[in-house]
Amino acid sequence: MDDNLNRIQYVILHSMRKQKAVHQMRSMSCKEICDIMENRFKVTTIYKHICILEKHGYVEKGAKIERAYGYILTKKALDILPEKDEEEEKNNE
Repeated sequence: MDDNLNRIQYVILHSMRKQKAVHQMRSMSCKEICDIMENRFKVTTIYKHICILEKHGYVEKGAKIERAYGYILTKKALDILPEKDEEEEKNNE
């Protein structure tokens, strides 16, 4: 089902969804993901978890960003993430 994803992997997926990284033009590098997450994790940590997510089919390589690969969410990732998160619901009220 969810391949036993851990918290940081869900946070990465959520951050990518929030930035609409679902097609080539919106692909995100590990550095961009790290910046969005306010540098709570190192780029190498993000990369390690992106590789795991890619292996399980939740992200795939998108357009290159300078010398780094960009990553995008797959349909499988979008299916396990909630349609709206609590923050979006509060903004809509």
